[in-house]
Amino acid sequence: MVKTLVLVRHGDPEATSASGTDLDRRLTASGARSLKTAYPRTFALLGEDAEAAVWSSPAIRALETAQIVADAIDVEDIEVHESLYAQDVSAFLAELSDAEGPIVIAVGHAPFVDQLSARLLGGSPGFGKGAAAAIALPEGFSGTGRLLWFVAGPETRTWDELAIVEHEIGGAARDLVALSEAFLSKPEDPERLLRFRIGLRRMRSLLQFIAPWQTKKQNRRCEHVLKELQVASAHLRALDILSQSVDGLVESGELGDNSLLPMACAKERSLECASLVTLMRKRHSGKQLVKIAKDLAHVSWKSKVSERGLSADDLRKHFDAEFAELDEDLFGLDLRDGDAVYSARRDAKEMHYVAERLGAVLGPDRAVMSEYMDEIQRELGALSDAWGNRRLAEEYSKSPRFRGVRADLGVVGRDQAEIVSAITSGLERMEADSRADEARDDGEKDGED
Repeated sequence: MVKTLVLVRHGDPEATSASGTDLDRRLTASGARSLKTAYPRTFALLGEDAEAAVWSSPAIRALETAQIVADAIDVEDIEVHESLYAQDVSAFLAELSDAEGPIVIAVGHAPFVDQLSARLLGGSPGFGKGAAAAIALPEGFSGTGRLLWFVAGPETRTWDELAIVEHEIGGAARDLVALSEAFLSKPEDPERLLRFRIGLRRMRSLLQFIAPWQTKKQNRRCEHVLKELQVASAHLRALDILSQSVDGLVESGELGDNSLLPMACAKERSLECASLVTLMRKRHSGKQLVKIAKDLAHVSWKSKVSERGLSADDLRKHFDAEFAELDEDLFGLDLRDGDAVYSARRDAKEMHYVAERLGAVLGPDRAVMSEYMDEIQRELGALSDAWGNRRLAEEYSKSPRFRGVRADLGVVGRDQAEIVSAITSGLERMEADSRADEARDDGEKDGED
């Protein structure tokens, strides 16, 4: 004879199923995760070694909830009862009267759980999604029951944000696998290299952002592979940027049509490209990236996150702190320091990619910052590229492979130095004007006071 009935309303479900039928609606990722976190504590209230049978509606969302209950109390079998989906109280009580165990946990739907609890208790505690109520039945089903305990359904909001972050991390990892495959299939295409490197930077930016909450082991394991590829492909990308500038100088007439520098750059790119492809194949980079994508399909979170989830406020505070740090660095940036400009541009890119991919949880105001950060990194990009071209021209002028085009490399170096000077002067004037405007506005406000 059943002495205790535990009524459970299924967890948070998706709005519609892929098939369009109500029976096939599943729990949301955040709904399932919140139950998996909460139910071990909830059903521990039954006591140790409680002999319980788990019943469920045939609806997928109820069966998934029942499975989480069964896992929490270490029960293997789940009995499906149509009466729970049909919400037929009389039929359910008839089935319950034939049960032999002392405890039945029934996972069903609203308003069934509210109606049955009201019938047994004289009132319902109010079943939100995932809520559970244990009712003692000393007089059987015809008498009045006694509420042993009631636990409200777990909050899913902190898990909603976490699910979005996991979706974006997993998506970026899968995108990177595709970009790597595209590059390796046609490595001579500079555009494919660029897209591959953007994918690497985006993935590294996201991992850097979630580092406070992700386990160090998984974060470092992924970062190690990604950084190696970023560093290994950097020289080839720098050569592509230099080649574009060389082509521009030929078109403008600053380098003659008979200049051999474009051909020398093309030969150098061929060698550098072959070296990179050989390295990637030797290290099985494609397989490594696939492994990372599989690994990040299930982000490994630190224990606090696994227990409580991650709120939008947590993510926004972290973003604001990183943005404030970048803003301070930009304010004091020495535009005549090539390394400092490169680092600032990199940091602006990282903020751009984070705001771009996680805008849904960061909110519209911070998502707009993605465009602002992209604008900043583009402005710094022209300066950083000119610095890089100047350095590369100087480096190649010392290489035997560029012996016959050293004069043309000198032209490139001087041209890029002029670009650095012009951009730096322009940005410094803009910064000075901006400060003057701010000072004038502050003075006007003081006058009004």
